[in-house]
Amino acid sequence: MSTLLTSTTIGYPFLMSAGLALGRPRLVAVVIGVVLLVPGALAWRSGYRTEALWRLADAALAMTFLVVAAIVNRGNVFRLGPALANVVMLFSFGRTLVWGPSIVEVIARVRHGSQLPRGAEAYCRRLTLVWCIFFALNAAFIAWLAFYASLAWWTIYTGIVAYLLAGMLFVVELAYRRRHFANAAG
Repeated sequence: MSTLLTSTTIGYPFLMSAGLALGRPRLVAVVIGVVLLVPGALAWRSGYRTEALWRLADAALAMTFLVVAAIVNRGNVFRLGPALANVVMLFSFGRTLVWGPSIVEVIARVRHGSQLPRGAEAYCRRLTLVWCIFFALNAAFIAWLAFYASLAWWTIYTGIVAYLLAGMLFVVELAYRRRHFANAAG
């Protein structure tokens, strides 16, 4: 089920592009909305109430967007979905900069234990800020594409280029981190 959910989420640009090209964006929105509800419903049925509530809350946010887009029924509004996802990531990462610890530090502590190398906390905080900047710029560019670019350019950027940029940021950071903290473990 998580494969279906992940495929639908990552495939949103292609699904919505097809829906828009065929004049059926509302139908695609309904299908995506149903797919988003299934994991929460299955978790609830299995007795995992807390997990189900979180999954259903996430689905409710996405469904709210899809309902508004379906009511407005304009192609560029449907195309704002990936921008909204980036804004959600921006707030998720950004709130940890305000209330701490940074999300990157939390991930680092889960992966490497509670003892981090000297300077790692500040590094994790700066890296969280870099991701926040990435999400903000990506959201702004996707919103611009939604209103001013062709459906083809929007689909290519949101379905391929944005993921490649995020992957490049991750790989470059990983290489830098390995070099910068190579001797810290000893």
